[in-house]
Parts: sequence; structure tokens; C-alpha cells
Amino acid sequence: PDAVAAALPGAKLLYLESPTSMMFELQDLEHLTRLAKEQGIVTTIDNSWATPVFQKPISHGVDLVLHSASKYLSGHSDT
Repeated sequence: PDAVAAALPGAKLLYLESPTSMMFELQDLEHLTRLAKEQGIVTTIDNSWATPVFQKPISHGVDLVLHSASKYLSGHSDT
């Protein structure tokens, strides 16, 4: 989060992914969205791996949530 905070000045959008692809690292969404909102930055997250079943980013302050229907929602393209 410190590196993110340092990179935010002048930004218009903070694009997140949690959990991250391949490493499945989780981000502190509430902290990151708070940092962004303090500077008027819109937050967006790729929530494809968690899906709305396991994670609801809007409830953590994220402005816009994206999902890929070709990943977890549809069975990882193996259906």
C-alpha cells in the first residue's frame, strides 16, 4: 500500500485485481479505496477470480467491478 500511495498523486484511476491472477494474493481493498477516495481517484477492480459469490468489492468501497464470464463464473472455459 505504501507504493500505491506514492503512485497516486495525479492519477485518475486505480485499477485493482484481487485476488491476483496466478499468485492469488489478496489486496486490502478498504485501505486502497480509502487512499484513492482521499484524492478523488476512481477505483476499479477485476474480480474475475473471486466472483461476486466470494467477494463483493463494492461493499469495500470500490467504485466499479469487472468480471470475466470466461473464468470462474463459467467454469474456466472448460464447460
